[in-house]
Order: sequence, then C-alpha cells, then structure tokens
Amino acid sequence: MASLKKCIEQKCKDCTYDQHVPGTWREQTELCTVRSCALWPVRPMTVATINLNRKTRSGDGIDIDALIAGLPDDEEVEDPVA
Repeated sequence: MASLKKCIEQKCKDCTYDQHVPGTWREQTELCTVRSCALWPVRPMTVATINLNRKTRSGDGIDIDALIAGLPDDEEVEDPVA
C-alpha cells in the first residue's frame, strides 16, 4: 500500500503538472491556486520553499528544528532545580 504522502503527491501531480510548462511538477504544484481543494494545505512543496519558510519562522523565537524533531523548545524545558 502506498503511503499517504505518496498518494497526495500523485494526486497533486496528476491535477497540476503539465510537461509543456516550465518547472518541475513540485514547482507547478506549489503554485496551485485551487484553495477549495482539500489537499491544498498539504500540497507538495519544493525543498527551497520549505527551507525559506523554516528561516522565516525561525525569526519568531521558536526553534523550528526542535519542533520538527518532536523535541521541546529550549524555553519550554522546565528548570529541574525549581
């Protein structure tokens, strides 16, 4: 059985990719404007966009890498002395 991620990728690719248009299928899918699609919020993104979003969010004082890894943010760790 295919993973959920693979199923979403395939559906988005089938829906948006046109081999005669410049860009990879991920680039084309990333530019999708059909916000009424249930898959739009979880559509595949390029690595460049993911990294850009990570850098943009890291300015909020949140350790994005720790959140992604499922680890608590440094500020959320309780002081063992207290």
